Amino acid sequence: MKKLMLSCRAASELIERKHHAKLSFWERLQLAYHKTMCDACSLYDKQSGFLERLFNSDTDPSEDLKLDHKKLENKILSDLNARDKDS
Repeated sequence: MKKLMLSCRAASELIERKHHAKLSFWERLQLAYHKTMCDACSLYDKQSGFLERLFNSDTDPSEDLKLDHKKLENKILSDLNARDKDS
C-alpha cells in the first residue's frame, strides 16, 4: 500500500503537475493530507496557482494590480475618515 504522507518535494511535484494534468484520487488525497500538515506547501500551492493564472491569463496583470491598489487606497482613506470622526 502506498504511504499517505508525502515529502515536500513530492507534494510540490503534484502541485505543479495538477496545473497541467488531472491528478488521481489517491494523489489528490495525499496532497490534501500533506497540505493540512505543512503550511509551507499550502502557501506554495497558493503562489503556484497565482503564477499559473498570471501566465495563462489573456488580460494584462497590471490592470488587476491597479484595481487592488485602488481598493486598498479607498479602504485606507475610509479608515482615516472614520478615525477623524471618532476623534
